[in-house]
Amino acid sequence: MLRMPQIVYIKDLYENEDKSLRAIARQTGHHFDTVKKYAHQTNFNERGQLPERPRTFGVIADYIPIIDEWLQADTLEPRKQRHTITKVFNRLRDEHGYEGSYNSVKRYFHHKKVQMKKYRESFLPLAKVAGYAQADFGEFKYYDALSQSQRAYALVVSFPYSNAAWLQVFPSENQERLPEGLKRVFYHITGVPTRIKMDNSYRQEGRQPQDGFAKQNY
Repeated sequence: MLRMPQIVYIKDLYENEDKSLRAIARQTGHHFDTVKKYAHQTNFNERGQLPERPRTFGVIADYIPIIDEWLQADTLEPRKQRHTITKVFNRLRDEHGYEGSYNSVKRYFHHKKVQMKKYRESFLPLAKVAGYAQADFGEFKYYDALSQSQRAYALVVSFPYSNAAWLQVFPSENQERLPEGLKRVFYHITGVPTRIKMDNSYRQEGRQPQDGFAKQNY
């Protein structure tokens, strides 16, 4: 169990410095689960259990939409310009006639900060790495010179980082067409990616794809 100064330090990093749980774990040297426990904890009784979330916040309830708007706007501001508890309390009192206590503002402020943190941490950023490519075969129909419907396949090679893409069209989709199409694209762009993700299965003409060929990274 951590000492109170250590817990206060974790909560300060999490709520006021806007650091992630993993960043706090690295900075303090504590295990991630320990950091998560104390960063989210609001009641430090003997058992160390989290209290049931209050459904209402008393006198502060009427001002919650205003506080939420300020804190949400803070996400676009530099850290030093964001609202502190004291600033929220002073603005509510001076601009909106708030007559409640500082502690009521403090309780909701911490509650909202924790909720915003949990919301942000529930999503994984989609990193687009330079030099990575994706390759995928797609089927389409076209009409030839005799107005007959024909089927063809396009190998699309895209680069998510630059949002650029090139394609090669073939009469069939198989493992022989794949390296040929890649070679043509790389020759055209005068370079090769550091990694290629294959997003689809590749069929031998009239047969099922071979095991282990679909969804590979190269």
